[in-house]
Order: sequence, then structure tokens, then C-alpha cells
Amino acid sequence: MPAPNAGEATPTPRVGLRTEIAVYGIGAFSTTMHFMAITIVPLWVVGLDLSPFLLGIVLGSRPVASLFLSIHIGALMDKVGGRRVMLFFAVLGTLAPVFYPLMPWVWAVILLQMLWGLADSMGWLGAQTLVGQVMGGRTVYAGRLSVVSRIGNFVGPPMAGAAWDIAGPWAAFGLAALWGSGTIVCNLLLPEARAPSVPAALSGPAPDAPTTERSWWSFLIPDPADYVATFRLLAAPTVAITVAIGMMTHVGNNIQSSFYVVWLNQSGISGTLIGLLFALSSVTAGIGPLLASPLSRRIKPYWLLWSVVWIALVLIAITPVLGVFVMFAVVLLIRSFFNGIHQPLVITLTLRTAGPGAQGKAIGLRATANRVTSILAPVLMGAIAQIAGIALSFYILGVLATAAMLAIAVWMLRHPEIHDNAREG
Repeated sequence: MPAPNAGEATPTPRVGLRTEIAVYGIGAFSTTMHFMAITIVPLWVVGLDLSPFLLGIVLGSRPVASLFLSIHIGALMDKVGGRRVMLFFAVLGTLAPVFYPLMPWVWAVILLQMLWGLADSMGWLGAQTLVGQVMGGRTVYAGRLSVVSRIGNFVGPPMAGAAWDIAGPWAAFGLAALWGSGTIVCNLLLPEARAPSVPAALSGPAPDAPTTERSWWSFLIPDPADYVATFRLLAAPTVAITVAIGMMTHVGNNIQSSFYVVWLNQSGISGTLIGLLFALSSVTAGIGPLLASPLSRRIKPYWLLWSVVWIALVLIAITPVLGVFVMFAVVLLIRSFFNGIHQPLVITLTLRTAGPGAQGKAIGLRATANRVTSILAPVLMGAIAQIAGIALSFYILGVLATAAMLAIAVWMLRHPEIHDNAREG
């Protein structure tokens, strides 16, 4: 049975320009930090002369902290609103990059990967939550967030790659830190607002005291009741299937952010050109979200979501056969277009199926599930590459991902009711 209010269309609220700028800016700066990191961190790690398996562990460690804390932080945003929570992570994301050149040891890079990854993940999680809290969870606003979040991606990775080629790691990581300060500015623009009250069926036990009377420290401690209430959302097939498809998206995304960059580097492509590839891909990734809303009115949203995710997976799996820069660019542009369609769909389906008041938990649940694949995909690929070589690891992981997508398709066929209220009213 769907979660309460799962299919009800939320009336479009009046959203002020300052709020829109703040929310979209947080999303843009946070996602751009991620793309800058996946450009320069693999280049930094390659210089540490690690085995493929250890390389996979280091690159796969970025989402580890997010795996354990996304639900807690999502629930915290439900309780106290997003601004104060996201401001902390904005500061963390600004400081973390400068420590990479200062601490060139494997254990330090793993720690920094987790901290920096947590910071940009929580910025993006917060922006999505605010789409639900202050923008009614509408696909049009999620689409705008997705489009705006790509703008910085167009200039960020090439600048980071060029800084690496021209002036080395200090310049590249310093530029990333400077870029991250934009999240602080946008958070300060965001008006302070409390999240909506949480329905009892979704929220779990009520807090012992009103928010204003509780110690700030008490909110920093994860509450097991929040985790129980959040995982309870998976009882609804609508939520569970949305989460599962979102996980598969991150299989492809984390191949792209780890061994894809390593493959490009081994193919003789410079840091500047790698950054340019990601920048070009952000153009088509910015077009895709604009089509998500009209396409979802003509195609069942869950099948649309499934289709674009599977196509994107196939396109990353064929990387070793491409060979030259032009082919890498063409395929990445097409892949990014389909990824762009997916993004607002998975955000709004998550928000809508969770219902008002549990949107932070729902986004936190999705983020937690995504982190599982974000950790496992590079480590699994590294293990395969250690045995069979990097090229073959792309193909094997592509076959495994396709098998998983087919299993999800069967699951969807067994639950046709998920389509009943998927479209917006």
C-alpha cells in the first residue's frame, strides 16, 4: 500500500526569488564540487602508485560517511529545517579539499574522501529536501534544480583539470575549496524556516520536548527511531522500487567517477580534456531535466525512469571500445542526456511517495541506498580489474547491472499499482 498521501498532487506554492536562488545555488555548488572532485581526486590517487584493488577502495570510500548519516541528517532536516544543517556541511565542504596536498597518505585520502563526499552529498540532499518542503515537490522545480545544478559543472571540471595541468594539485584543490564557499553564501541567503510537522504514521515516536527547548547537541546524536521510521517507508512498493532504480543509477555514476577517469588517463587524455569531457556532458545533462515533466505525462513515469537508467548503464559499460576522444565525448553526451531525464523524476517520485513531513527521511533513505552502490561498485570493479584487467571489468559490471535492472522490471510488472498515482495532478 502506498505511503499516506503518496499520490496526492501538492498545490504549487508561492516561492520567492531569493529562496529559488538559494536552493538552486546550493544544488549547483554542491554537485559541482562532486564533479570537480571526480576530475582531480583520481589524478591525485594515481600518483600514489596503488594497486587496482586499493585504488578502488580509495575511490569508493567517498560515500562511506553518507551511507551511515544520510537518514539521520534527513530526519534532522525534517525536525529543524535545512538551513542550519546545510550550513555546517557547506563549511566542511569548503575546508576539506585543501587538506589533500597536505596529507598525501592513503589513510588520509580515505578520510578526506569520506568528509568531502559527506559535505557535497548533504548539500545536494538538502537542496532536494527543500524542493519538497518549500516548493511542493513539483517536477518543474526539481527540473529547474537539475538544470541549474549543471551550470557549474560546465565550468568547474575544466577549470579544475586546467589548474591541475598548469599549476599542480595545490591549485586544483585550492580552486575546489574556493568554489565550495559558494554553498556558504547560498545557505546564508536561505530564509530560516522550520520543516512541516511530521504525520505520526511516518515520523515514529514524537520528540521528548519541542525543538526550541531541546539541546542542540541532542540533535547531533542519531535517533534509532528515525531509522526505524525511515526504513518503514520501504514497505510501500512505490518507495522501494524508486530507491532500487536510483541505486542502479549510482552504479554507472560511480564507474564514471572512478575507473572511467583512470581509463581516460591511461588512454593518454590530459586532465584538461577530462575536465572538458565532463563539462560538455553537463550541457546535455542540463537539457534532459527539461524533458522529464512533459515525458512523464506521456509515458508511465516508472517505466520512463527505468528506461533512461538502463540506457545510461549500457553507455558507461562500453567505454573500452570507444578508443578516441571524439567517441568518448559523443557517448558521454548521450549518457548524460538520459541521466538528466532521470534526475528530476527520481527526486519527485521519492518526495511524492513519501508524503508530506517525511520528505527529509525519504531523501535520506534514497541517499543511503545510493551510497551502498557508490561504495560497492568501485570496490567490486577494482576486484574484477585486479583479476581480469580494467577493460574487462567494464563489461562484466555492465552485464551484472543489466541483470539487476531486468529483476527490477519484473518487480514492477508484479506491482502495476505503482503507476496509478505516479503522474502529477
